[in-house]
Amino acid sequence: MMAGATTESAVAGDIAAWPLGPLGIVPRGRVPRVGVLGLARSGVGAAQLLCSRGCEVELFDVCVPEEHALEVDALQATGAIPQFGPHDPTALGHLDLLVKSPGIRADIPFLTAAVRLGVAVISELELAFLAARGPVLAVTGTNGKSTTTAWAGDMLREAGLAVQVVGNIGRPFSQGVLEDPDAAFACEVSSFQLEDVRTFRPRVALLLNFTSDHLDRHGSLLNYLTTKLRLFDRQEASDLAIVGPDDALAAAALGRGRGNRARFAREDRGGDGAFLVDGMLVLRRGNEVTPLVARERLALPGPHNLENALAAALGAAALGVSAEAIARSLENFTGLPHRLEPVGTVRGVRFVNDSKATNTDSLTVALASFAEPVILIAGGRDKGQDFRPLFPQVLRAASLVILIGEGADRMAEHWAGVPMARAGTLEEAVRLGFTMARPGHVVLLSPACASFDMFHDYEDRGRCFRTAVARLREECS
Repeated sequence: MMAGATTESAVAGDIAAWPLGPLGIVPRGRVPRVGVLGLARSGVGAAQLLCSRGCEVELFDVCVPEEHALEVDALQATGAIPQFGPHDPTALGHLDLLVKSPGIRADIPFLTAAVRLGVAVISELELAFLAARGPVLAVTGTNGKSTTTAWAGDMLREAGLAVQVVGNIGRPFSQGVLEDPDAAFACEVSSFQLEDVRTFRPRVALLLNFTSDHLDRHGSLLNYLTTKLRLFDRQEASDLAIVGPDDALAAAALGRGRGNRARFAREDRGGDGAFLVDGMLVLRRGNEVTPLVARERLALPGPHNLENALAAALGAAALGVSAEAIARSLENFTGLPHRLEPVGTVRGVRFVNDSKATNTDSLTVALASFAEPVILIAGGRDKGQDFRPLFPQVLRAASLVILIGEGADRMAEHWAGVPMARAGTLEEAVRLGFTMARPGHVVLLSPACASFDMFHDYEDRGRCFRTAVARLREECS
């Protein structure tokens, strides 16, 4: 059983043992009293898991999120106590534990008061880990997390295993645990989730890459990196730590924890890992080299997806998936929405939805994926990134850039000299892009910014893009 996993007695009803016991917390009363701060997806999932285990649960948010109103009503029907509107932080002292949604900063007064009162604060990621009995393959990095997580999950399914694909990918870890605590968990992990972990110890910890992002949250590149590296801190000798081709990053990551080490790269690095050798993806362990598939047979194109494939294959193999099952997935995996997703062609103009591209590195990958002329739709909530290094690539690849959202002014300043236009809405940008395009052009939504200035999240932004293209296609048919 994984370290940190719940005991059978806790499952059977010894509720005082979970989640407090594994955290070293002694409950004040007979039943653990746990608050959940933030009722978006992860907060609702955490509350559902806590209620299912018999904890006394209090729900904290400024109001009931409209998209989760029915779920919150159901939680209240099971005994959860709503605490909506302005909160008195000094009233937190009766709680044994507070579970924080990842979107909430740790330095808000409500949380600093909780810490002063001695209330432990953890993330939903940590809570779900304490209840999971199956192995956890955790994937983090600046880019490629969702694709790699989903691809690893697909490999586990190809092997006939019960799998839950969870985490920052969009389905809370807690919901996966509620459905099947004994499954194997392919879990996308963000830096926001890693801020509040205490016991999280994945069987396989995978760091894909690291570049500048989320400086508005973490304050500095060093803080961002340090938070990412917490993924490895509690690994033991029976676990595996995987890092990609960046040697400096590997040195920083693999010096933490006590897990075994492996690498993945587009060239043979020797040692244990997954590599491209003579055009073939291979796994190496000791002196044994196992071929998987030829590069040209990979389901998803592009050098970034080659690295994602190698990482997923190495992680899946560490959980016992056969080379045959991995190879089938490498050839057949269909990818994820909002990641260079073709959404239609209108009079010879292709539209591609890359709404998940929320930073400059994702935009770099997107622009490198097309030989055709690109009309780029970019902009949104600026996260403190420097857009200037992208200027040569944007100038070379984009015949026109259409800017939207809060980040438009900064992008316009950093990309002065690039043909540029502005749009007030995403639909307006789609229509303008189509008007300016010629047959054979690609209209690409790859914002390089967060979505929260105009949309609920990147998925909402991607759906709006799809809808706008569908309307355009209908009008032009």
